[in-house]
Amino acid sequence: MVVQSTNLGEKGDIMSFIDRSKRILSALIISFLVSLTVFGQAHADTAQQWEPGALTPPPPVEHNLNVEQSLVANKYLYTFISKISRASNTQANIQGTTNATQTVDSIGINYILQRWTGSAWVDAGSAYDLGNNRSTLVGNKNFSIQAGYYYRGKTTHWVNESGTYEEGTYYTDSMLMGS
Repeated sequence: MVVQSTNLGEKGDIMSFIDRSKRILSALIISFLVSLTVFGQAHADTAQQWEPGALTPPPPVEHNLNVEQSLVANKYLYTFISKISRASNTQANIQGTTNATQTVDSIGINYILQRWTGSAWVDAGSAYDLGNNRSTLVGNKNFSIQAGYYYRGKTTHWVNESGTYEEGTYYTDSMLMGS
C-alpha cells in the first residue's frame, strides 16, 4: 500500500528542508576548499623564501589547535603556554607556565627543544621543572643550539592531584637561531 500526502504544505516543508541542507553542505564544502587554498598558499610561499643565514628552508606554520580541546576535558589542569626566545648566539630559552584550577599535589613542565632538519622536527635537548603543593608553575630552561637552524619548543604541562594525572602539549612558534 502506498500512502501519498495531499497536503502541499508538508511536501513544501520537506523540499525546503532538502534545499536548505544542500545549501549548508555547499557552503561547508566551499569554505573547506577556500581554507585549503589560503593555507596551502601560505605554506607554499613560506617554503620558497629562505632567510639569510638559514641552513634549511623554513618549517611549515603550525597552530596549537588541540589546546582548548584538551583543557575542556580536564578537572585540574587549567591553562598552559610556552614560548621560545634567543638567549644568546649559542643558546635558546624556552619559558613555560602551567596553571591548575586549585593547589595540586604536583605540577610540572617537560621541555623539549626541537630542531628543523628541512623536512622534519628532531629532538635536540630536554629538561623539566617540578613544583609541589601549588597552583602555578613558571619556569624556563636554556639549551645549546647550532646557528643557522630553526628551533621550536615542545612543552608538556601536567598536574597530579590525588592520583588524577592530566597533561597538555604546547608547541611554540619556530625561530631561526644563531648568527
